[in-house]
Amino acid sequence: MKLFNKSHSKNSEWYFPGGKDLQMESGSNASLEMFKDNPLDSLAREICQNSLDAGIEGSNKPVRVEFTSFKVKAENIPGYLELRYEIIDKAMKQWPNEQKTMSMLRKMDRLLKQKYINVLKISDYNTTGLRKENWKSLIEQVGSSVKKDSSSAGSFGIGKGAPFAVSDLRMVLYSTLADEGIKSIGVMKFVSYKDKLNGETIITQGTGYYGENGSKKPISKDFGLGGEISRTEKGTDIYIIGFNQELMENWTKEITYSLANNFLFSFYTNKLEVVIDNKYMLDYSKMNKIIEEIRNDKKLLRKYEYLPGYYDVLQDEDHKEFNLTGFKEYGIKDGEAILYTSNKGNVNRRVLMTRNAGMKIKDLNRISSIIKFSGIFYAHGKNINRILKQLENPNHNDWSKDRSETPKKAGRFLKDMNRFIKETIKNTYTEKVADEVDAYGVSDFLPEDINSIRLSKNKVKQKGHGAKIEIEDSKKKSDTLVVREYSRDSGGDIEDGVTKGGVGEGDSYGTAYDGRGHKGGLGLGNNFGYGDRPGTHGPSDDNDMFIRNGNRRKRVSTVKYRCTEIDYVSGRYRLMIKPEQKLYNVKITVDVIGDSGSKDMVQLKQAKYHSKLLDVKYSSIYISSLNADAWQPITIKLNRNTRLKLEVEIYADR
Repeated sequence: MKLFNKSHSKNSEWYFPGGKDLQMESGSNASLEMFKDNPLDSLAREICQNSLDAGIEGSNKPVRVEFTSFKVKAENIPGYLELRYEIIDKAMKQWPNEQKTMSMLRKMDRLLKQKYINVLKISDYNTTGLRKENWKSLIEQVGSSVKKDSSSAGSFGIGKGAPFAVSDLRMVLYSTLADEGIKSIGVMKFVSYKDKLNGETIITQGTGYYGENGSKKPISKDFGLGGEISRTEKGTDIYIIGFNQELMENWTKEITYSLANNFLFSFYTNKLEVVIDNKYMLDYSKMNKIIEEIRNDKKLLRKYEYLPGYYDVLQDEDHKEFNLTGFKEYGIKDGEAILYTSNKGNVNRRVLMTRNAGMKIKDLNRISSIIKFSGIFYAHGKNINRILKQLENPNHNDWSKDRSETPKKAGRFLKDMNRFIKETIKNTYTEKVADEVDAYGVSDFLPEDINSIRLSKNKVKQKGHGAKIEIEDSKKKSDTLVVREYSRDSGGDIEDGVTKGGVGEGDSYGTAYDGRGHKGGLGLGNNFGYGDRPGTHGPSDDNDMFIRNGNRRKRVSTVKYRCTEIDYVSGRYRLMIKPEQKLYNVKITVDVIGDSGSKDMVQLKQAKYHSKLLDVKYSSIYISSLNADAWQPITIKLNRNTRLKLEVEIYADR
């Protein structure tokens, strides 16, 4: 196969290398498609990560990235006439039956016929610029990523596709000032098409270049599209030509929230500052305003639900810091990573995992559903970064042992790292949870249950907006490990024999609609799951486990309850229940809530009201009545010996 080194069009400024029998490339470009789901978020992550990696070593100045949007006349786009009247026309003739490719080409054609075209310019400062080896990796190579050291963030060379994913022309212009001076080039992720060169038919490759004299050789001057003067400070300018109109409508807000979410720790450590549209300087001092906007907007909070908790860790003056130690077998020195933790503010029970650049990699969860905490794990040392970089996926949002040349060792390392985080958090906060209960409503709680709790000492500590009370049992060091308070206000679900029926004893537990497992047999595997076939071993009508239609219970609204752990090893918990009105013929159901918020059934072994045993049917407790406006204690024993987060639903006669 012969490749040609010269442009195949005599007066061409755009150069699409071509040759005989090349594979045809359509508009479905895999390196761009992976960024289409969240294009602006991907753009912000990839651009700022690359700029942080190019930061000047030893500098105390933060890397500054500037995002600026403007419009230019279409005729000022490099190679405009050739694109509009020649290249796109040839490509359309090549792909008449490929719908996606034709749609892309028609959109490009319409855009070039407009008077003005949108441009998003991204510039960085306090960086080295694109050195010779970085330039070659960015412009000429696929799947490569040359960084200044082995611990830098990028490693796949895939992130370079993010700017093209937000360009309707798939065109990006690069201009950089580095040690070698100024150099610029245009790149277009286009499609293949047939052309003639010296009377011979060739097939162009999908990527084209706008360089010196129609080649891949860079131009030794700035593009100057925005009318700016030539660079005098090292750094790189990226021009995204044909910036998507729909994305442009709200790009400043999208970029701002994305940067806060992905680079919170970079801002905190003063490694990064961002200027948005020449108007807004984003640094750590602006985080409070952004976080408050997120807290007060339900839509934003759903999207960035964990961010406020991480911010509260950094804002807590009493947050704790733990150095990673004991990893010498992996070549990691003590102190190469720090775990920051706090149990104040908007706790999310997760740990933000990040490396040296400070970009968020993932949220580590499944640490504890009981302990209140938020955390940030910052791996800043060269050795741990070198290991984590090898395990990082192309999207930079997880680490996997299978990416290592020694998967077993890598797997042990990841487990040990996660274990360090989990054990540190549990050892730090479990004791505090054991000794303190929230004093909200304590005036109601203590008189009603004074004998069962047996307070031998109490001491109220006032701090901030809330009071806390320490409890010590005369027989046990800590009678209470965990307290939660809930208020039910969910309306009038009917529980009358057609909802939550009796419990079958065979291959289906009937927890669905006719009391016999119809429409929802509950399987007997390790994980409970609702099925769509009727249970075959539900109770008979005369069985006392069957809830008759004559007893029509209604789910009670505005009832308060607290779930208190007494001794999780023996499965003992205390429920404190306070209805607003007296309830009769009461049924109390108990569920376990997982980290994801999903419910799981739990079996009750025993329930007592003071010293009286109550009737128990699998996960339900039956009691004749509950008094109004008074906390009433029910001690329960479960069939599990792990710490659980419990939820209660209460039904009573209407």
